[in-house]
Amino acid sequence: MSLIYTVKQNYEKLPASLLKIAGALYYRLPLEKRYGSDFNKTTELLKSTEYLSKEEIDTLVNERFLYIVQYAAAHVPYYREKYAEYGVNMDSIHDVRDVVKLPTIDKEELRSHRDQFISDEYRPDDLMYITTSGSTGNPVGFYQKKSMVMTEWAYVMHIWSRVGCKPDSSRLVLRGKKIKAGGNNPHLFYDPLRRELSCDVFNMTEENLENYCVVIEKYKPEFVHGYMSAIVMLAKYVETRSGGLKHQFKGILAVSENILQEQREYVEKVFGTRVFSFYGHSERLVMAGECEKSSMYHVEPLYGYCELLDRNGNPAMEGDITGTGFLNDAMPLIRYRTGDLASWSEKEDCKCGRHSLRLAGVQGRWNQDMLVNKEGALVSLAALNIHSDEFDHLVRYKLIQSEPGVVRMEIQPADSFTNQDAQRIKKLLEQKTGGKMQFNIYTVRSIPIMHNGKYRIVEQKIPDIMKIGGGSKL
Repeated sequence: MSLIYTVKQNYEKLPASLLKIAGALYYRLPLEKRYGSDFNKTTELLKSTEYLSKEEIDTLVNERFLYIVQYAAAHVPYYREKYAEYGVNMDSIHDVRDVVKLPTIDKEELRSHRDQFISDEYRPDDLMYITTSGSTGNPVGFYQKKSMVMTEWAYVMHIWSRVGCKPDSSRLVLRGKKIKAGGNNPHLFYDPLRRELSCDVFNMTEENLENYCVVIEKYKPEFVHGYMSAIVMLAKYVETRSGGLKHQFKGILAVSENILQEQREYVEKVFGTRVFSFYGHSERLVMAGECEKSSMYHVEPLYGYCELLDRNGNPAMEGDITGTGFLNDAMPLIRYRTGDLASWSEKEDCKCGRHSLRLAGVQGRWNQDMLVNKEGALVSLAALNIHSDEFDHLVRYKLIQSEPGVVRMEIQPADSFTNQDAQRIKKLLEQKTGGKMQFNIYTVRSIPIMHNGKYRIVEQKIPDIMKIGGGSKL
C-alpha cells in the first residue's frame, strides 16, 4: 500500500496536536513518494498528452472508448441485457462516433439496477461505495475502484496548475466539510498536513467571518477553494470590513456549485484575483476545466467522453451533459445522462493551444437551476443575468417555484435593504422574463444552506420540468 493511502486511512485518528509534526515530516518527502503511483502516473500522462494534435487525441479517445464499451458488453450484466434488448451489434462499434448506436442510461436505472452494473471481475467489498449529494432528495449510489481517488486528484491538480496551484499550495477551504476537533475555535481549523485552513460555512455570522479574516491574515493561504455561495458571503464581509482583508490570494478555486457571471465579477473585484472553476461530478465520467486564456472549459479527453443531448436524446449545441467514463471498468457508466446543462463553444480554436473539446459554460441542472414561464419555456439563471445595485443589499435570495409562470422570491435582507429595493427587483426580473413570469417577493429572517453546505438559488417544485409544455429554453 502506497504512503498516501496509509496517510488517508490513519489521518482522522491523529490528534490535532500531532498534525503539525506529521505535516512537517510529510512535506520533507519527495513529491513522488507523497502522492503515490496512481497520482504520479496520471500526472505524467496528462503532461505528455495535454497539447497533442486533434488527430492524436481522437486516436487515444477511440482506444479508451472501444475498450470500455467492449468490456461492459462482455462483463457487465446490465449492458449485456440492455444491448441485446436494443439490438446493438457490437461489431458495428468502430470508434467514438458510433456512440449514438448505444442507448443512454439515467440515474433512475442506476438506482434501480445498481448491482447489475458491477463487472463480474470485481467484488463490491473491494470497491469504494460512493453516493451523490442527494440534493434532489434521492441520492444515487455506485461503486468505484479505490485507485480513482488519487487519479481524480491528479486531474484536479492538473487543471488547477493552469493558475499556479500546486499539490503543496496552501488553501482556504470553504466547503461543507466537518471541522476537525481540537482547535481553539470550533468553527475553523488549520491543518498543517493538508495545508488547509477550513472555515465553517454553516455558521457564517459576522463574528465568525471576522475570526475567519483574522486567521486568513495569520496563515496567508495562497488559494481559496470552496463553494461560490460561501465565497460570496466572505467577499461581502471583506468589502465592508474596516481596512478590508490584509492578504492577497493568488486565485479563487470555485467548485461544486453553478457560478453566475455576476458572482464571478463581484468576487474578482473584491479579492482582486481570478475565479477559476472546473466541472465534475461524483460519478466521475466527465471533467472539464477552465482555460487560463479564457473562461471556456476544456473537456479532459482521457477522463471520459462528453456529449450534449437535447430532451429527445439528440446531439445538440446546448443540452444535457451525457458521459461515458474511461476510468472505472469496475462499474462502467456509458452514455449516462447527468442532468447537468451545458453548451459547446462555437469558437474554432483556443489561444492556449489545447485541441480538446470545449464547453462554453455549464449552466446548472435541468431540474434544479431552471424556472418555467407561463408558456412552458425554461428560463435559466444565466438568462436572468441578475446584476444590479439592488442585489447588493441582500445577504441571500432564493427562487421557489410550484407552478409555471409564478415564482416566490425569498430575500434575506441586509441592513441597507428597503421596500423600494424589493419593488425594483420585482420590476427588473419581470421585465427580463418578458412579462411571462410573476415574481412575488417576501423578506425572511434567514435562508439556510443545505446539509452538505451548498446553497441552491432555485428550489424547483414542479415535477420533471423537461416534459412541461415542450417550450424552448431561454
